[in-house]
Amino acid sequence: ETEQPTSQPTPAKNPHEDTSKHNAIRAMQIHNYKLGRALLLNVHITHHGGTTVCNAMKQLGHAPEGACNRGDDWPETVPKYRPWGYDETDENAKALRNVYHFISWEFGIIPPTPLKEVKWESPNLVSFIVMKDPIDRRLSGDATTSKLFGEEADRTEEQWEAFAKYDGSINFMLTRLTPDHCGEEGENATIACLEHGKELLRRFTFILDIQCLEEGLEALANELGLPIPDVKKGRGRTSMSARERIGNDDIYDFIVGRNRLDLELYEWSKSLSLVDCSALDEGDFDDDLNVADAGDVDQFSDAINYNYTLNATDYSDDKFDAEDDSVFNNQSDSKSTNEELGSEISLASNNITNQDNINIDDRESIRALQIENYKKGDALLLNIHITHHAGTTFCAAMKQIGNTPSNACNGGDDWPETVPRHRPWEYDETDRNAIELRKVYHFISWEFGIIPPIPLENVNWESPHLVSVIVMKDPIDRRLSGDGTILKMFGKEKYRSEEQWWEFAEYDGSINFMLTRLTPDHCGEDGENATDTCLEQGKDLLRRFTYILDVRCIDEGLEALAGELGFSLPAVGKSSGKTSVTARERIGNDDIYDFIVERNRRDLELYEWSKSLSLVNCSALEEELFDDDDDNNDIINNDDDFNDSAGNDGNVL
Repeated sequence: ETEQPTSQPTPAKNPHEDTSKHNAIRAMQIHNYKLGRALLLNVHITHHGGTTVCNAMKQLGHAPEGACNRGDDWPETVPKYRPWGYDETDENAKALRNVYHFISWEFGIIPPTPLKEVKWESPNLVSFIVMKDPIDRRLSGDATTSKLFGEEADRTEEQWEAFAKYDGSINFMLTRLTPDHCGEEGENATIACLEHGKELLRRFTFILDIQCLEEGLEALANELGLPIPDVKKGRGRTSMSARERIGNDDIYDFIVGRNRLDLELYEWSKSLSLVDCSALDEGDFDDDLNVADAGDVDQFSDAINYNYTLNATDYSDDKFDAEDDSVFNNQSDSKSTNEELGSEISLASNNITNQDNINIDDRESIRALQIENYKKGDALLLNIHITHHAGTTFCAAMKQIGNTPSNACNGGDDWPETVPRHRPWEYDETDRNAIELRKVYHFISWEFGIIPPIPLENVNWESPHLVSVIVMKDPIDRRLSGDGTILKMFGKEKYRSEEQWWEFAEYDGSINFMLTRLTPDHCGEDGENATDTCLEQGKDLLRRFTYILDVRCIDEGLEALAGELGFSLPAVGKSSGKTSVTARERIGNDDIYDFIVERNRRDLELYEWSKSLSLVNCSALEEELFDDDDDNNDIINNDDDFNDSAGNDGNVL
């Protein structure tokens, strides 16, 4: 259990260099937690409210027993040491989320490997840390401190001096948060040491301040879509300051001087705290007597009287003295006597199966990270190509920008052996496959003429390594796109008899063609009987794509996409000179036209709605828009060469 990973690479660059990137990562982590795919982890510095947090999290879902560090149902595939290395973070977090919604890593001793090695940016991990005034933390009593220096109320000046000079707690936070434990240098610790601590704190998803822990946990619950946990308030405590408790200005100032960088780190961390405690009107959550940990307050006594009794070398048992790994003793191993605070609420459990919608801010944050990664060569551009939605035009343009698969951008001879050729991908393979393909291509296409073998909603569209695009098209115009099979079944459009037109209209293979491919249960096949729920499922999926283009102004859409992704505009053949004959005019029979419209009404509603998310508002363009109705329009119907060789709409791979 104490064996550590051998080689854990550190990220070459801290991904949190700016607020927008950090927000994008947070958005993905929060979204994945809500879907039951990300683990909530408290980085618990001893005496920083860990038991209060653990008890609150146990109300909201399954967590390891005891102090939330681990339990009997801990998965055998996940090592019990902590922290994890960079390369194992994703897999360990996913495996644990199958069992728990929350765990805690407590650090009383110095972590055996630096905390910076953890992949805090993992989409499978929501991390938070509770920060605390280091002098108040220093005064948190425990059994070892009492044995060494006596009870606080009875401590002599000589004992206070010994307490102040004790090296085991100097810059306690920085010593545990920094890779070289630089906080141990006390008043001689450098600004570089402080910056190391700040860099790590920036990488956590959330920071809470123990001064208003109750409000912080409430805000955290709101962020994660959880009920508000029942956290006991800190009323009834005295408001004595640390200086008053010590009772000697020289000793107090000496302790402050030795811990000055921890104090600076704590004050700086308030700027990142989820809740600004100083801005709260109520003042009843005073931390001067260790609000979450005060040993002389019954309702919080377990938080500091948790007797960490095992030897320092038995790190895996997670119970160690809070102040110093050199003074462990042979006290009996005691369990927490905290009572469970209510029953576990299944809403926050690991069995969440519904797809929560992403709000606008989250969508924009996710897009920002995906776009930035594409520009850096770390994300793959992918077109979700509904057949007859200008896929060949899109592919031809992307071939001018960089390497793409040779066969209609769907596949090619240089396809990596490590990436399966099936499509779509499952959620857990999206990151890996996108990363591997980006090493070879900048763009690929997934064409769907047939119904996808697994639902498109299963793909991790929020992956930072994937930029997804779909081109939308009027479904009646799409229905009139000719290919070899349609011509064989119903004749050429201009020679089609009324009987052939009715057969064409009644053909079931193209009913709500988009919704049938975009929804998990192919509900578009119900035609005019497709429900509102079916339409909403299609909308939910479209919201998850990075971009939506409208085929009516595909030239301008590709131009805008080029501007977004930072590449030169490809030479796209303009679509001027096309006829403006409408679908109704092409069919030439109002009854047949109305029949087709009614059978495809949900596709029409989806297309009209999608315009609100389109990268370019085609209807707002001042220049004359090209008409998509003409069968010979290469931009719209130039997929025919691929379809002729593959069969009709129902058989195109």
